[in-house]
Amino acid sequence: MIHMLTTFNLAQGVQLEDFRALLEAFTRLMCGKDMLHETGPVGRRLRHPIMDTDTANHHEFFFEMTFRDRQQFDAAVKYMQKPLGADAETHELVYAKVTDPVFSCWEDG
Repeated sequence: MIHMLTTFNLAQGVQLEDFRALLEAFTRLMCGKDMLHETGPVGRRLRHPIMDTDTANHHEFFFEMTFRDRQQFDAAVKYMQKPLGADAETHELVYAKVTDPVFSCWEDG
């Protein structure tokens, strides 16, 4: 499995439940095209002096997307890099609701 962790802040005025609904719609779209295995729940950062040592980033929220394998992952990347018509609108709606996103990817060993 390949995982992509997204950490972010919500854009000003965006409610968490509205963001979650948009992310769920995007997840359904990508899963329906077999370009995503699943998206985990949106979580809130737990700041802790010992267990949270990332002082460089000040993100409040995160979610993880999981891809079945490198083929599915690469297909999703390629798909998101081309003009998508109505599908682009769904992705852009999600992206417009966040600020300062950081993406990290890793693969199970």
